[in-house]
Amino acid sequence: MKLEELFARTLREPVSVFSDDASPASVRSWDSLRHIELVMAAEAEYGIRFETAEVTTIRSLGCMRGILRRKGVMV
Repeated sequence: MKLEELFARTLREPVSVFSDDASPASVRSWDSLRHIELVMAAEAEYGIRFETAEVTTIRSLGCMRGILRRKGVMV
């Protein structure tokens, strides 16, 4: 699954809303609870685990993409 699709499904928004710049400031449904749901969905989808420090630095879709790439996930 593409990362944009994972964000769209988790945040219940159209996939067209999501680019690497998408953030809580630009996506109304992205609140603190949904942030944790995004992290859990990505962990389940890609078979990885985020460190607590990584979770707190995810401020956009692009940030999550960068962390996933550093973990060896092709997104």
